Amino acid sequence: MTTGEPKRYHWGFIPRRGRWPKRWTDWIRLCLVVLLVATTALVARYAGTVADHVRCKDGWPGPEVWQSGDECVGLTQGPYAFELPAFEQVMRVIDQQNRSAAEQCDAEGVAVTVGVLLTMTDQYAGARAVHELEGVAAGQRRANGTGCLHPVRLLVGNIGAYGTSDAPVEVARKLAERPEVVAVAGIGLSDEQSARTADLFAGAKLPMVSDLITAGGFDQSGSREDQPDFRSCERDYSAGIGRDHYYRVAFRNAVQISRLGAAAPQRPAFIMVPTGGSDPYTCTALPMMQREFGGDITEVKFDPGESSTVPQTARRVCGVAGEVTVAYIARGLDLARFLFSLDEAYASGQCAASSVTVLSTSDGQRLRARELNPVLEDLRVKALGSASYRDGRVRLLSTLVGGADKAGPHNPGFTEFEQVFTDSGFDPSHIDAGWAVNAYDAMTTVAAALRTLPTGQAVHRSEVNTAISGFSAPDQAVLGAGGPITFDNSGNRTGDGPPVVHVCPLAPDSDSDSDSEPGRVRSVEVRQGEPLPRC
Repeated sequence: MTTGEPKRYHWGFIPRRGRWPKRWTDWIRLCLVVLLVATTALVARYAGTVADHVRCKDGWPGPEVWQSGDECVGLTQGPYAFELPAFEQVMRVIDQQNRSAAEQCDAEGVAVTVGVLLTMTDQYAGARAVHELEGVAAGQRRANGTGCLHPVRLLVGNIGAYGTSDAPVEVARKLAERPEVVAVAGIGLSDEQSARTADLFAGAKLPMVSDLITAGGFDQSGSREDQPDFRSCERDYSAGIGRDHYYRVAFRNAVQISRLGAAAPQRPAFIMVPTGGSDPYTCTALPMMQREFGGDITEVKFDPGESSTVPQTARRVCGVAGEVTVAYIARGLDLARFLFSLDEAYASGQCAASSVTVLSTSDGQRLRARELNPVLEDLRVKALGSASYRDGRVRLLSTLVGGADKAGPHNPGFTEFEQVFTDSGFDPSHIDAGWAVNAYDAMTTVAAALRTLPTGQAVHRSEVNTAISGFSAPDQAVLGAGGPITFDNSGNRTGDGPPVVHVCPLAPDSDSDSDSEPGRVRSVEVRQGEPLPRC
């Protein structure tokens, strides 16, 4: 029997002191044990993180794309589309435009990167998120065209769906830490996490032009001049967000509600509102709507998490005889179901109202976009193609999220936008719901600021911010697709506010007499003091 082994090692792998350092090979066993322990510890600590990255990107994981819950989030310059087929085309376009950014620009111009922050998957966005990113891409195409001084590359940040995860803020943090990013377009929806994101960007001195946020309190002053009431909300937004660095091209809810008040055929009998106060889009709009129409309007509540409560509200509205007006202060996610429920009540002879006119802020424009979710798309088609909607017993009047949905005397830039959008290879029907328009205008605002800065010099965030804040008077306006863009000291868009439009029935595929292309939903403007227009 060999007795040398116990004399060489303690516990079979630690060399005995009396032998060291006679042979270096005595240390091999100890090194292997230490390596095994360290590897096991690292795997236990980071296995989930590594797996999250591997699931969301081909090849070895990078630090800027990861899995949050069931979806992929993070940053990309294209063509990676976060495993979302609906975004693959637009991400390929952005990738190509990033590669060719300098081809038409001043040879001495210093390239810049503009961040794009959006939710690609939140239920309140739907297919419009695709339109939004297409609008930004079209804005990039125009920015890098004739007159370009600084080539623009995009860095796209997908924050995922809003909820309990901190992914939106973490994606924003990684974006802010990129020194080459000089401005941000987008930043998200009217949500508590968007407020946190705006404050994070402001702390990094990063200017942001929001395209879709309309909620009260979501500006630099907390919408002080609108005298908001946050008692229905889970958070008080009176302190404002994004101090000194935040601007929005979407007209805020207070302005939209004022325009609805001027265009409404009569005082609403009901305000349809979701339960709870977690959504700032709805909880800040409710008191403004009550104040606009004199208060004491009956509030009909429904549960956004329980679809069966929506038809219940329709039955209550139908219990009133005569012409009924309903103010809809909720997300567009549930609007098609409400309109369809009204039509069902008419079809069954259970609606006493001679007509129902629904007044909605800008999220009502969602009905003009094809839904990615087949259930929601079925409801939308049935609602806008129903007999009661076609004959005018049910009508939807809605403000636009921006200044226009078609070319007109006040927005000649819309024609160029349509051309750039289609030249980029995007579906022109994606313009209808308004998100592409506002995203294009947000990007155009950043591009206009860059055009004020000299070539041959590095571009700094502070310079871009100063230039955007200077768009404050009519002769300094950015000529956007939705009309001239100027900002007040709170970062709110100024001007007359958005039009109120009558959302027309869906154009059927077989209707050769329709003025709209098959499958598209057009609108006609509602003018104060005039009869409601027919489509």
